[in-house]
Amino acid sequence: MAWFSEKKNQKALLKGLTSKDKKKRDQAARAFLELGEEGTITLVGALRSQDEALRKIISQVLVRLGAKSIPALRGALKSTAFSTQEKVVFVLEKIQSPESLALILEALKSDKYQLQVRAANSLGKMQHAEAIPHLLVALSDSDPDVRIAVVLALGKFRNPQTYLNITDLLDDAEINVRVAAVQTLGEIGAPETIPYVVDALYDSFWWYGRSDASQTLMTVIASFGKAALDPLIEAMNAKEPTVRRYAIALLRPLKEAGTIETLEMAFYDTNYDVAESALGALLEFGEDILPILDKALSNPNQWIREKAVWGLGEIGGERATSYLLEMLGDEADAVRKEAIRSLAKLKDPRTLPKLRALTLTLKRDEKDIAKIARQAIAAIEAP
Repeated sequence: MAWFSEKKNQKALLKGLTSKDKKKRDQAARAFLELGEEGTITLVGALRSQDEALRKIISQVLVRLGAKSIPALRGALKSTAFSTQEKVVFVLEKIQSPESLALILEALKSDKYQLQVRAANSLGKMQHAEAIPHLLVALSDSDPDVRIAVVLALGKFRNPQTYLNITDLLDDAEINVRVAAVQTLGEIGAPETIPYVVDALYDSFWWYGRSDASQTLMTVIASFGKAALDPLIEAMNAKEPTVRRYAIALLRPLKEAGTIETLEMAFYDTNYDVAESALGALLEFGEDILPILDKALSNPNQWIREKAVWGLGEIGGERATSYLLEMLGDEADAVRKEAIRSLAKLKDPRTLPKLRALTLTLKRDEKDIAKIARQAIAAIEAP
């Protein structure tokens, strides 16, 4: 034992850990295990080595030494560069003891943000409940990278008592922190967090010039499925058109009959982008919305009539075709053109007589409509 204890001989053992001979490596590792705490300073000092294989073996030995490694690891955590501190935290994480946890919690309060991030990552993996209060405090750290690491760590605990704390970061000053928070909430999938996530839609900081962030937010809301129905319907009343449009986009794939009335109202929205989105969502219900489109055909707003006619062409069927034929006599040229295009799309040969009759009654100044009608006839007659 005395021979091993000498520094120069410990260096020889350290060299043995790098041997290509597995037997020699194992002998050197056993020798360090026999040395116990006496060899830990040498081992911890070698964690700064550029040799990845050596660092791996050293880490394994230190983990097996457990509590005997703690004094040397504590010293390195306080006095070495981050590159070594990071490896020290990794070893402490693997030791999984109250002493190692205490040191990692201490690292979480470091003035080095990189060390705080590494500590948070380890705490998330260790999942000791004692770490939760410390992580909650670190959620308000001044560094955004620390806040991100902490929220990701908290998400791994899936502790309901932390969920509202995580939602607090949905209005963080940094968009990357917000994204990390919403992704964490999406992974947790707790229904009680849905209203808070949907409320984030109201904040333009999420979507004004930030397509990636808004897409992440939308993806997370969509992952809640029908559980998000009520807050999304409520979002249809938001003052900002963009919010209403996002809400419709999220409601559309749900195809819930209970949303039809809300979507019908949105079809008459003063913002045409919102109205068009609402129509697209309504079309998911197929022939069930024909009465809605029929009603829209008599609306004084030409644009509404035109979109309703287009919608009929998307749905198709005998009733839709009947409505379209009636709209050939609309007072607005744009509506009549859209009706003809829709009939061409449906390719029902029973509409040919009326289309031919239309081409004969049109005036010279209506040649554009006549041209579209002739094109429609050709499309329907084509084999």
